[in-house]
Amino acid sequence: MSFSKCHTTCRPFAGARSLFFGWAIFLLTPLSALAQGDPMDVLLGQLRQDGFSRQQIASLTTLGTPPLYQTVSRTLQIRESQLNYNQFLEPSRLNKAEQFLRDHEETLIRAEKCFAVDRTVIVAILLVETHLGQYTGKTPTLAVLSTFALMDQESARDTVWELLSEKDRARWGREAFDTRLLKRSRWAYAELCSLLRWSESQRDRPEAYYGSVMGAVGWAQFLPSSMIHYGADGNGDGRIDLFRPEDAIFSVANYFRGHGWPQAADRQAREAVVHRYNKSEPYVYTVLEIASRIQ
Repeated sequence: MSFSKCHTTCRPFAGARSLFFGWAIFLLTPLSALAQGDPMDVLLGQLRQDGFSRQQIASLTTLGTPPLYQTVSRTLQIRESQLNYNQFLEPSRLNKAEQFLRDHEETLIRAEKCFAVDRTVIVAILLVETHLGQYTGKTPTLAVLSTFALMDQESARDTVWELLSEKDRARWGREAFDTRLLKRSRWAYAELCSLLRWSESQRDRPEAYYGSVMGAVGWAQFLPSSMIHYGADGNGDGRIDLFRPEDAIFSVANYFRGHGWPQAADRQAREAVVHRYNKSEPYVYTVLEIASRIQ
């Protein structure tokens, strides 16, 4: 297959606009407004109300596992200040990044030309996110997003609250805990809708996706909404698979183009773009430092 023309390999997911058409509906009717019952039944009812067919949500009715309440509780224990980003600046990690640059040079050059995004920053993102595809996560994406979506229901939040240690309960306080999970429920419901639509468009089973405890998937750790907006076909096979390096490379490049990297003329502007990928100052510093060192 020829890759001589940029437009043949820079094609993002074509159905993004149509897939988002019905999302505003769920904002008008939160889960808590429905008749209370089994939390999963309430969620299924919301999905049907928002236009999903029984076939589309069949995977949720046959998960075969209880909601991942324990996983949700663990996410409330994560503190950004405790994450060790310095590990990615160690010589051994930088050597692997440089080797990746050589091994995937052809794809990276094409991505750089198509999207006007430096190949070094693409590699830096993949290194920090998943150690260049080595650790993409083992949490079932459908299950964890649906569990977060249940947090609009008081009974589900009560379950998670009981799973927290006394120390974490004291640190959060019930009001702040409820506020965080209510907000996360709205976010997760939108991502769950994205996952169902995305998997249907790719002719995949939504339960086949595994990733982080926050529902991020693939080498680039994209959320389902980012797959829809920025997923790109890097190898020209007509599919977008973020577990393949070519598609991951092109998708990261597409994301950075969409957030203004080609127009980022100075360090501050580049920091702002990386910050859109992960709102952590240490993360931003590390990505740009890696990119600088592997030039």
